[in-house]
Amino acid sequence: MEPRFSEFSYGYAVTEELANGVLGALRGHPIFPSLKKEGQVGGGYDVELPLVGAPLYLQFKRSHFLKRVYSEHWELFNAPFYRMYLIRSKYSMQHELLIYLELSGNEVYYIAPEFYTDDELTEYYTNKHVFYRSTLFSPSDIGHLPDEHQHYVAFNRNLPAYFCSKEPRILKRALKGESFVQSYISTSESRRKKINEAFFDEMIDNTVRLLEERFIKTDMLKKTRVVQTETLGDKARFAAYLTRAYFDTELFIVGE
Repeated sequence: MEPRFSEFSYGYAVTEELANGVLGALRGHPIFPSLKKEGQVGGGYDVELPLVGAPLYLQFKRSHFLKRVYSEHWELFNAPFYRMYLIRSKYSMQHELLIYLELSGNEVYYIAPEFYTDDELTEYYTNKHVFYRSTLFSPSDIGHLPDEHQHYVAFNRNLPAYFCSKEPRILKRALKGESFVQSYISTSESRRKKINEAFFDEMIDNTVRLLEERFIKTDMLKKTRVVQTETLGDKARFAAYLTRAYFDTELFIVGE
């Protein structure tokens, strides 16, 4: 069955729970990838960021619900389950780019809901359980797509989850929202750095280099960076812009 809400609605609900501290402190508003300067010369504002933090990249997905016994791969669960579809490689490099972003030392995840109706989204949003009722998947655990055909991840409330191609394969790093929260909080300390201009300069440099390695032209990005990244806020927004424009992924900075 088709999901009954938009990817934007789901992503907004997850973002709000992150902003309210489901993974730890988040000071000020989230980083939005607008390169437009606010106000007049000498005016505007800067983003408020935690003193120390670590980046987290999330790609929001919707889930299709399968409840019939003759559904493909029903035998993996013998119970209703969800499918998270991956974008075909013939249409986009998104999945491959997410793998390389993760292998560059970043925390990168697909996040998909364990529900599909508007009523469920409303219930979990009201109770602040949208993140807890979601599952997160590592792009590198899913691995490179073997061909240009449609591939997806199959999962339900119980583990394991599977990458479904010619032969279903168990995913070792599928994490339920509750488990992810505990795991991330306990392991992110070693990745935390001081949030300053150097932090975002390094993030931008690494992203541009990764794009160049995948034969994506970056000349205009480099020119834009020189002209429009003067302050800490500019650099933060530019990093978020790169994340969304080239990876279709949202950047979060999670504080202590």
